[in-house]
Amino acid sequence: MFLEILFSIFLGIFFGTITGLIPGIHPNTVFALMIAATLASQSVSINPLSMIVFIISFSVTNTFTDFLPTLFFGVPDPETSLSVLPGHRFLLSGSGYEALFLTVLGGVGVTILTILTFPLLLYLIPMIYNTFRFSIHLLLLSIAVWMIITEKGKAKYYAVFVFLLSGILGTILLNTLPENKVLFPALTGLFGLSSLFISMINKTKLPPQSSSIKPQRKYLKALLTGWFAGLVSGMLPGAGVSQSAIIGAQMFRAKTRDFLIAMGGINTANILFTFIMFYTLGKTRSGAVAALSEMGIEINPHDIPLIIITVLISCCISSIITLKTGRYMLLSMKTMEYQKINALMILILLILVFVLSNWIGIVISVTSMCLGMLCILTGTRRTHLMGFLVLPTIFYFSGMNFIILSTL
Repeated sequence: MFLEILFSIFLGIFFGTITGLIPGIHPNTVFALMIAATLASQSVSINPLSMIVFIISFSVTNTFTDFLPTLFFGVPDPETSLSVLPGHRFLLSGSGYEALFLTVLGGVGVTILTILTFPLLLYLIPMIYNTFRFSIHLLLLSIAVWMIITEKGKAKYYAVFVFLLSGILGTILLNTLPENKVLFPALTGLFGLSSLFISMINKTKLPPQSSSIKPQRKYLKALLTGWFAGLVSGMLPGAGVSQSAIIGAQMFRAKTRDFLIAMGGINTANILFTFIMFYTLGKTRSGAVAALSEMGIEINPHDIPLIIITVLISCCISSIITLKTGRYMLLSMKTMEYQKINALMILILLILVFVLSNWIGIVISVTSMCLGMLCILTGTRRTHLMGFLVLPTIFYFSGMNFIILSTL
């Protein structure tokens, strides 16, 4: 039994690493295949504990390794898209490894913070969920307005234009096409292709990368930002990781380094909180939890110690894997000209988009790229591009979705 559990943990770490390193492969794809295989072979008995620790170690590991293609190559997904912005700036200033270190620090720190507050969360999460579950659209609308009015000068007008345009684009696409055909092409265009294309036009050169880390006096604010945002995204329907990151960053006034730490923490916290939601309320808020639910596996009180141990083991090992792999990737990038890297990544991204979403994905990516470039060229904060996800969420939970779609 012990060896089986240990094998399941390491198997989860292995698959979490692979899915994190390969752009376009989301853990939910693997979970869907697992559910299909389980339902197709009902005669095969499954050890519930082994499946629980496998899915948890898989999910936790993926939240760490998922940042590698995002930070270094601008290949975002819904959970890491906002980290492209500061991560790319760190890379171009010679501090790409520090950006990666900060996201790993956030993941480890928030994991420890979540475990320490676990008894409190068992009481807090059901209370917060029942209080705010019908107010998510008001929270998101307030944050969107706040983000716009904090822009300076003409950037306010560009911010309104970008937020509304990206939001309308997201509303149309997410309501007419399957989500898995839309998100990767759109986020790749908004955050990845736009940055790479501008860098290639400007003939940006990649400076020598330093492996040193600048000490930061205070990490608590950044960790609390990630913890709080992960709590929001794990509990409230429709509040995705990126939307919650915006809420947390605005509330805690996170700076660049704080934001990277928070982004690293949000993804890990989100996964942990969705499991707590499943345990306390029976709600499924992630593909990992949905997989357990579909397979008829429940989390019992006596499973909690093993789950905590699994989280700690996965967190420690995946953080080391992420940092070691990141250092190797940076050393490999030194041997190539940055212009060639940009051109190669643009080509790879377009191929991935075509494979996953066909020609419609290429059209979505190019359209989204133009919006992303508009933000860069006008000096507008690119967080407004998250209107692509935020505005459709506001429409949906305010009950205005049908009216808006009919109008569009």
